[in-house]
Amino acid sequence: MRIIVYLPFVISLLLGPAIPHFGRRLAPAGATRLLVASGIVGAGSSAFALICLAWTYVGQIPVVADIGDWSVHLLQADDPVPTPIATLALAILAVISAYALKTAVTHGLALRRAARACRDMTGGPDGLVVVDHPVPQAYAVPGRRTGGGRIVVTTAMLRTLNAAERRILIAHERAHLRDRHHLYRAAAAVTAALNPLLRALPAAVEYTTERWADERAAADAGDRRTTARAITRAALAATNPAHSAAPTLGFGHGDVPKRVTDLLAAPPRRRPLTSAVLIVTMAACLAAANEARADTESLFEKAYPPAATAMTTAPHPRANSGTS
Repeated sequence: MRIIVYLPFVISLLLGPAIPHFGRRLAPAGATRLLVASGIVGAGSSAFALICLAWTYVGQIPVVADIGDWSVHLLQADDPVPTPIATLALAILAVISAYALKTAVTHGLALRRAARACRDMTGGPDGLVVVDHPVPQAYAVPGRRTGGGRIVVTTAMLRTLNAAERRILIAHERAHLRDRHHLYRAAAAVTAALNPLLRALPAAVEYTTERWADERAAADAGDRRTTARAITRAALAATNPAHSAAPTLGFGHGDVPKRVTDLLAAPPRRRPLTSAVLIVTMAACLAAANEARADTESLFEKAYPPAATAMTTAPHPRANSGTS
């Protein structure tokens, strides 16, 4: 197995600290999609590399070798992966798989609890629910279908904002639901659990999805300055919903001062070179995973005993016989 099997780990090590930079430099929608995609590819390829490394050790277990019908001695003779590295890969794979599964289940259950809490709330046809409460709150709870869900706003929050700012707040939360931002955030959380080197991804995606919703609201309002003011006033007044912080999408999340600064500046522009860096990163990870797969297959093909190989490659006895 060539050293290219370790490339996904090197790429993840370099990409991890740069994730916030990409999130702030790219336009919010593109940044969200590219960061989540590159994170999934990076975490998936590194997990696959761990599988390839660990499999060289697991394949030497006699019971496994008997099932696979290859020779343990031949596999050991050609195995380029030291046993400590293979066993470490197996241990890491077990831990991160369990952590990723736990993260996915936690997010799913939290989303279900939040949706159940909003089920009995009476709202308008557009999903807006106004709750008479003295604490200023505003958040979106996603539903199952695209654009579905509830937008929950307390009367205290409505009193904090003027009419234009209230429309911006609703447009912001509706953008979260329409663009399914909770799925991007869940994917980022699971990805970071599967590859801890990408632990900056969830916070970066929270920021980019908030910026994405900000730009949607600013476009609807046609006034970036009023949108920035609405975000500032709502964020200063708001408190996060206590019942479920994971799946809800609040107006005051994701580095509010930076979001306001960005809104007061010109609209974000496309940066193809920055996007290309992430695309090349994904391509390199996929290429490394494919090479690791080919090396692993070649290693185990050489571990088959010569007699078994001859039986699988020998022509059928009747193949060369003529017809009478």
